[in-house]
Amino acid sequence: MINMRKKSTYVVILVFIGVFSLIMFLAFGVSNIKKGKYATTLIVGDDAVWTYSDKHWMNITKYTTIKKLDWKKFNIYLDNKKFGEYYLWHDDKWYAFDDKKNAVKLDGELLAYNSNHEIKINEFSQSEISDRSYINFVLEDNDISPSSQTTSEYVVNYDYDNDGVEEQFYVISNVFAMDFDPETSFSIVFMVKNDEIYYIYNDISKNKTYNGCMPYITSFLDVDEDNTDELILSCARYSVSGVVKMLYKLENGEFKIIISNE
Repeated sequence: MINMRKKSTYVVILVFIGVFSLIMFLAFGVSNIKKGKYATTLIVGDDAVWTYSDKHWMNITKYTTIKKLDWKKFNIYLDNKKFGEYYLWHDDKWYAFDDKKNAVKLDGELLAYNSNHEIKINEFSQSEISDRSYINFVLEDNDISPSSQTTSEYVVNYDYDNDGVEEQFYVISNVFAMDFDPETSFSIVFMVKNDEIYYIYNDISKNKTYNGCMPYITSFLDVDEDNTDELILSCARYSVSGVVKMLYKLENGEFKIIISNE
């Protein structure tokens, strides 16, 4: 009788361990395995082609490699709005074609992906800054006068971490000035959450001819389905220098560049 009780106890323990292991595998194991199999090609405007595979990003710059993407079908977004699935073809810039190979006009900021899973790309809008308290604080924090003239200044309200509360993303710059000549050139992008400031992009230097970079937020998207968005920030330079594209992610309380086209 005692041996039977011991055997029953062992069986219960083994069943419990088996069920617990299965639950943990379904909760974490499948997710981790799935993430390792993600494969994505991401096209950002005419300036960047990135691939994501086995949890690693790669910047594609080689002409022959980019040409291998010709006539592949991509999910296309223009200004972060779904445009449709079309074939792309590259010749210094991207051109789109439908199933009958009729040309389709791409009118807007291009973001396209070819992937083995769905990527969530979110819409957002810019607003004028009504309260400059955070702007003034950040300028002073970088030894810049709060009364400095700017050429770009706006805020984006967006729930970046999906907690139901919108964060504020501020963009401020004085580059490409036409009617004033500042001694210091600056471009700053930062996020405000719970009254705390998180710097994203910070470029401050002595003003020179043709220097500086005008930043602007391009996209918020979730590439790897981890329920945490990535942020694509573009930075326009004088036309001959092209546009810098940077993919950011918030890690351990700090925005870090995951990949860029430089």
